[in-house]
Amino acid sequence: MRCKILRIAAVLGVLGFISWAAAQDSSSPVKITVKDGKVQEAAEVSLPIDPAPRIQPGYSGGNYFGLTLEGKRISCSPQGSIWATARVDNQEIQPGLAPGIAGRVEQPKLLPPGPHGKKRLGTQYTWKEGNLQFTQVIEIVPSKPGVKAAPGQKRRLDTARISYLVENKDSKEHVVEFRTGIDILINNNDGALFASPTTHPGKVLDGVMLKDEALPEFIQVLENPDVKNPIFTATMTLKFRGKTEGPNKIVMTSLGAFGGGWDIPAQQAGGDSACALYWPAKSLKPGEKREMVWAYGGGVASSPENEGKVSVSLGGSFEPGKQFTVMASVEDPAPGQTLTLELPAGLERIEGKERQPVPDPQETGSSVVMWKGRVTQMGNFQLRIRSSTGVVQSKNITIQPAN
Repeated sequence: MRCKILRIAAVLGVLGFISWAAAQDSSSPVKITVKDGKVQEAAEVSLPIDPAPRIQPGYSGGNYFGLTLEGKRISCSPQGSIWATARVDNQEIQPGLAPGIAGRVEQPKLLPPGPHGKKRLGTQYTWKEGNLQFTQVIEIVPSKPGVKAAPGQKRRLDTARISYLVENKDSKEHVVEFRTGIDILINNNDGALFASPTTHPGKVLDGVMLKDEALPEFIQVLENPDVKNPIFTATMTLKFRGKTEGPNKIVMTSLGAFGGGWDIPAQQAGGDSACALYWPAKSLKPGEKREMVWAYGGGVASSPENEGKVSVSLGGSFEPGKQFTVMASVEDPAPGQTLTLELPAGLERIEGKERQPVPDPQETGSSVVMWKGRVTQMGNFQLRIRSSTGVVQSKNITIQPAN
């Protein structure tokens, strides 16, 4: 299977080009037009994906589901030990059970294709609570590779990325909070405990709450409560770069702590562990949406919607003899991602290496790669930017004498 197609969106569309061209010298002796070429999938990619899914979601209906990783359970039931609860205007609701339809619990539907017709593995389920619409998406995605990827290494489809979209279809504002409960089991241990290698190195966590700045990017769940000998582990991804809204709190507790109200207390597992993820209260005006996300599986999850997404803009002048700039903004760079600028005869690169590594992201989650070039002659040209993630984007540029 070829590597996932990462969406590469052009900032410089028709309207963008009009505003850019308007800034050019009105007395320019040439006429310049720029059009976006078709986004293409490249044949060669830096880290291809093993097509065999390693994680299997199971469903008991509605928004209830469970997960099995490499044939081993990572939730108590393979079909229904993970569930979502919402609180709307301070009133707790248990969504997704097709209320009012006796004996009927709807099953999720397969995910439609993604951008460029890319196949997506997973399901979605939509339900309504009053004038609020909820959609739960479970998508099988690759986990991120280690810092040092071995030659020929393939990324594994071993993680479930779970997102919740809330849409306010009402004529009035509503305040929405969200909570996900997970009845933990790793392989055959119903009391599996937790670890946070980046914030609590060497420690096993039992009856602990972490929130806001103290919340790590990921939590590990250990079959054996020994960080040096965990036997088998599963990973919860809690933080995502860019605009994706991960939870702001995790409570590592016992299953018996559930059922006593919205705020689940942190208490020792006592042989039956569970955890709760929280998204804080947020006001949704009529027509507004809110998307919340987390992931659970074999490693830290990638973000198929954002990872490696590139926006391209052009600047400067495309008159012969003058200089132009190409700027690529990369959202949530993929591991080891590079960008290559390909110019035809008539356009020459004068600054910036042809192939450049995407730098570490800024606080916003994005990175910038730039080149400078010069036009040496008039004509029709195709400027191409090739991403190591497997996508090529082109700009078709026409430079001709002004009439």
